[in-house]
Amino acid sequence: MNGIITVSLSPVIDIHYSADQFVPGKENYVNSRSIFAAGKAMNVSRGLHEVGISAEVHLLLGQENASEYLRLASDYAVPISCITTDGAVRENISVNTPNGETRICFKNFSISRNILPLLAAKIISKLSADMAVVFSGSLPDGITQEDFVNFVLLIKNTVPDTKIILDCPTLNADAIREISPFLIKPNHQEAERLSDSFKFDATDTAKATQTAKNLCEITNSRHCVISCGASGAAYASKNGDSGFIKAPKINACSTVGAGDSMIAGILYSFIKEISQETYTLSEAVKWGVAFGSAACLNKGSEPPLAENIFRLYREM
Repeated sequence: MNGIITVSLSPVIDIHYSADQFVPGKENYVNSRSIFAAGKAMNVSRGLHEVGISAEVHLLLGQENASEYLRLASDYAVPISCITTDGAVRENISVNTPNGETRICFKNFSISRNILPLLAAKIISKLSADMAVVFSGSLPDGITQEDFVNFVLLIKNTVPDTKIILDCPTLNADAIREISPFLIKPNHQEAERLSDSFKFDATDTAKATQTAKNLCEITNSRHCVISCGASGAAYASKNGDSGFIKAPKINACSTVGAGDSMIAGILYSFIKEISQETYTLSEAVKWGVAFGSAACLNKGSEPPLAENIFRLYREM
């Protein structure tokens, strides 16, 4: 793998409040407020930047607050390519207390399908041989599953050796199968939905691994990694490689962006391999779990710190 581009049709401005307690229906007081230019693609690119890998992020931004998003992102040292459209970048609010985290999420803005070929052309212009394109986040209103499949296949068919990685919670199994991606990374709940309601507990490593195997076949994906929260991650490949990587024990501050950081860790492992012959999915997922766990040590939407990533990897 010779480079990475990340893509989000629905980025977000994350606003995080810290409070001693949060009681619904009552007046609550906060101790601090942090605000981030975020979204799944940006989170992946920021995680890779922390370990010295540049991954340009391609975004659709609502013009009403696009300048605010770009201002917030200006300190991240992540290369950004964006197209602005009608509407506003959505805002999500998190309230963190010692007892847990409460999320208030706004719906996606609406876009026209006509903008997708323009975004595809910008992405294609940056691609060279054996690069990965990570598509992350939910679909905005106005974009159907078919629209998204055509968008991804335009890129894949123009540069055929591009590795397509999907972390799009609103995609169904039929859409994923049509794309036939290199890798998918659903979380536990998304994996249940994609596998036609095959129920499993996130702590049941055997069932989680079997679900990953099933999803490789159901979605025609070369690799599947299922993030199972504090338990770790199940993985499977069409070549028969499968297993479960347990997460290290940590005191989590926030889980926002942990799954995105997991993808960054998997990609980091792919990039650092000198050839496909040395590649193992288990090693990539081990790095993914280390990245995701390290992200949970941070407040807000900050990327995982390199020192925490490498420490946790050594402890696993």
